[in-house]
Amino acid sequence: MSEAEKAVLGAILLDSKAYDEAASMGLVADDFSLDSHRVIYRAMGVLAESSSAIDVITLTSYLDRHQQLAKVGDVGYLSGLLDGVPDRPSIKHYIRIVRENAARKKLAHACDATSAALQQEMNSGDAIEYLRDQMLQVQTGSDEAPARRVVEFTDDAYAQWVRLSESDRDLVGVSTGVTSLDLATTGIREGELWVYAGRTGDGKTNLGMQSVAASCREGIPVAIFSIEVTKEALLQRLWAGEGQVDFKHIRFPRRLTAETKMNVKRAMLEVGRWPLFVVEDSGIQLSKLIAKAKWLIRREKVKLVVVDYVQLVSTHGRDEREKLTKISHGLMLLAKDTGVPVIAISQLARPRDGNENQRPAIFNLKESGSLENDAHVVVMIYRPVDGQKIKTNKDELIVGKQRGGMTSIENVRFMPWLRFHERTDV
Repeated sequence: MSEAEKAVLGAILLDSKAYDEAASMGLVADDFSLDSHRVIYRAMGVLAESSSAIDVITLTSYLDRHQQLAKVGDVGYLSGLLDGVPDRPSIKHYIRIVRENAARKKLAHACDATSAALQQEMNSGDAIEYLRDQMLQVQTGSDEAPARRVVEFTDDAYAQWVRLSESDRDLVGVSTGVTSLDLATTGIREGELWVYAGRTGDGKTNLGMQSVAASCREGIPVAIFSIEVTKEALLQRLWAGEGQVDFKHIRFPRRLTAETKMNVKRAMLEVGRWPLFVVEDSGIQLSKLIAKAKWLIRREKVKLVVVDYVQLVSTHGRDEREKLTKISHGLMLLAKDTGVPVIAISQLARPRDGNENQRPAIFNLKESGSLENDAHVVVMIYRPVDGQKIKTNKDELIVGKQRGGMTSIENVRFMPWLRFHERTDV
């Protein structure tokens, strides 16, 4: 057991980037069986967060400054961790061993504790609840206190409210990229889960990219999990929006005018400077998505996460409804735990009667009522058609849910360069 732990710690000392890999796989200090290894891994985490190198010298210095060097043995023990370090690619195998051993240990402890409770004449109902609580700790990998006294965070909450009251910005959160939508919602706030929902071809990905662009222009780092669209296609959409170039010219660039080509090049250069991170992974597992998002939040200071789109995220479940419930809840917890807002792009079910002009409602969120429950804000795209099935350009962004705010309908028009703009013909 401890050999796998030594292999992980030694690999990190050999290459600091190995810590990021371990953290992205969900490895935490409490997964280590030896107290000395837990102390070492926690110290490595502090060094990583400060962007310091992680090697024997910096680690020894840190532990010595914090009177923890004696807890891990001595410098010789730290140096010994490098002995027999496996090849760099094999660290994943050892991380899995450490996590599996930790889960087994917690599971055994939960069963032993429940057995002891039963021997003390605990009734079966209470024992079941006790075991459920223990199992939840095993699943979440957390044994932190379940609650904090209000006095512990009152001052911080009030200070945050004062900052908002003294701000000269109309927005409380980051911009959606649509002015009227910003005014209706005050922006995407920290820790919130937003849902952008639309039927196939109605521009739900593009609305997400509009919000991405609004943040990136302000220097706010953004991470996109692109599950359906390739990273190249994603870039082309961003070029169209920034250059205000008809997207059909981006897709079929032959015979473009010199001016249009220059607009595309300027947009390409601008987007290339953005603090934007793209994870292209078709069918990504929910747990992997959350781990990667937390890694980007911690290492790259990402302040907005966009998932396109939730029905394509993979997880276990008996049916699509159960799977989407897990995905929705997982994204809500990601936003809540990190304080970073998440935009979940979702498919809207088509009307059963085939009427494309039926205005969408919350219950049209495909296969999942949990998205409605978990989301702070739900924005639905409505693009009506005429008798020849041609878009009328009298589009709407429907705020179907806003926790703590009003619902509304914002009149917009979807432009050829894949952006929603305010509509004045109403």
